[in-house]
Amino acid sequence: MNARHWILAAALFLTSCNLTAVQPTPTAPLLSTPPPASPSPAVSTPTLLPIETLLAVDTPTLPAPLPTATPRLVLAAPKDQPVNCRFGPEVSYAIVGALIAGRQAEVIGKNTNATWWYVRNPSDPSTNCWLSAEFVVVTGNVEALPVVSPPEIGVTNIRVRVEPPVMNVGCKAFPQVFSVFGEVTSNGPTIVTWRWEASNGYVSDVATLLFESEGTKEVSGFITVTSVNDYWVNLHVLLPNDRSGGANFKVVCTP
Repeated sequence: MNARHWILAAALFLTSCNLTAVQPTPTAPLLSTPPPASPSPAVSTPTLLPIETLLAVDTPTLPAPLPTATPRLVLAAPKDQPVNCRFGPEVSYAIVGALIAGRQAEVIGKNTNATWWYVRNPSDPSTNCWLSAEFVVVTGNVEALPVVSPPEIGVTNIRVRVEPPVMNVGCKAFPQVFSVFGEVTSNGPTIVTWRWEASNGYVSDVATLLFESEGTKEVSGFITVTSVNDYWVNLHVLLPNDRSGGANFKVVCTP
């Protein structure tokens, strides 16, 4: 080797000693599929609530209603003596019970002018009857009591017969007496006031019939006539309802 070649070799050796080795940059390998995407921050989805739930949450709780007080009973007591309790609000109705001293009856109604009280029968609480306001003292709110219509009890039928229906007597054989009979039918307990009335002007005294329940009762009487004629006689019921029933009879004479 000549001198020129030695000088060139020395220069290259010195240059290589002053340089820093450079590491080659690695090449990323190629991927067959794209890398997974970075997870995005989680987003919360709101839960929808039914409107009933929202209302239930927003509506304040109300206090429970106070219990309603039970109204006091209206009670009747006799003033100073026992009082008859009748089937209806009139003295014409039958007595079906009694309120004695020291006892009370529950009042459950009244008539239109509050002169009679409709009560639970003190003699039989399973039934009701009427007390006259004149003879009892009532405590409680009578203004709140309902008006009760009286029972429609009365005479429904009257039958009359005369014995004999025809009388043949001497023309001077007067006066003559006929027997009259009546049947009175009522549809319930009551007191029937009645009298006989005849075409010859005869009117009997007023009498009464007591019906403790529905049924038929008989009455009788006599009518005196003083001449030949055709007659009629009526059994006239005055109370509890106005009603009459009658029959015809006659007198003939032989000279």
